[in-house]
Amino acid sequence: MREPSDMPRQARRVTIKQVAEQAGVSQATAARVLGEYGHASEAAREQVAIAAERLGYVANHAARTLASGSSRTVGLLVGDVENPFFATAARGLADALEQGGHTLLLANSDEDVDREEQAMRAFATRQLDGLVISPVAHTDRAPLSWAGPLVQIDRVVDDLSVDSVVVDNRAGAEAAVLHLASCGHAPIGMLSEPAEISSTAERLAGYRAALAGLGMEFDERFVAVAAPTQDSAYEVAKEMLAGPDRPRAIFTASNFMTAGTFHAIRDLGLRVPDDVALAGFDDLDWTTLVDPPITVVAQPVIEIGRRAGELLLDRLRGDDGPPRQVVLPTELVVRRSCGEG
Repeated sequence: MREPSDMPRQARRVTIKQVAEQAGVSQATAARVLGEYGHASEAAREQVAIAAERLGYVANHAARTLASGSSRTVGLLVGDVENPFFATAARGLADALEQGGHTLLLANSDEDVDREEQAMRAFATRQLDGLVISPVAHTDRAPLSWAGPLVQIDRVVDDLSVDSVVVDNRAGAEAAVLHLASCGHAPIGMLSEPAEISSTAERLAGYRAALAGLGMEFDERFVAVAAPTQDSAYEVAKEMLAGPDRPRAIFTASNFMTAGTFHAIRDLGLRVPDDVALAGFDDLDWTTLVDPPITVVAQPVIEIGRRAGELLLDRLRGDDGPPRQVVLPTELVVRRSCGEG
């Protein structure tokens, strides 16, 4: 029978005591360096790092959390991880957190309040240092039950006094509708997710403001609501466009709404922009690959994630100032789906 000392190195957990002995420092010093807490000289840090690498030391994150009071991890909870918007925002967030020595964990609420709460409880049991969330929309929902630092992105829950990073949704929507009108299109319809989502409500307000500024009357027949999926948007758009009183142009309030509407237009045998002009919120790769390319309201999505990460890191470093609301600008990217302006 092989002695424990003869077992392959990868089969044995290297202890802090062994690293300390190899580095020629006290066990307490090695623990502080490996756990990333407390003080240690630069020379001691270098000795411990060399010893840990030589021995193949793997950190025990649970023990490090107990010792330092920090898990060095942050959660991101979004409505749909398949949505390219959230994937891009997650990249910006992860890049910012990495600069602060934190790792990102991702969870999906599937736009369901109960699943959101379940995910937050799971994050809490892992003693995450903080949470970034795009909260589920619900008119009678309870406040978010999170005790630590919290940042909202893309959409917000009213009456929650925490940091947030959003874009100027109203101005972006208004610019898109005004552009459609400048191309000679009327009436202009809108397809959106439920208005309980704060960003959607702001985009609807921008749509209505643009119509009012143009002297056009708001007509509920030309405003349709779909579930926040591409399939739902497709079905609702087909219904909106199938009748003789269809709108001459459609503003779509999210990337799923745009994709579903574009496919519905094609399947109905209609042409963009000859039969129906189209402008949507969110700029994705596919919007430049179709014919014609789609006019969009572009959001600085990487920046949204990055700024959220910076706000959260500030809180983790002890900033206890009042909540900060960051509102980033959008950009109207004009392509051929609206025709000539």
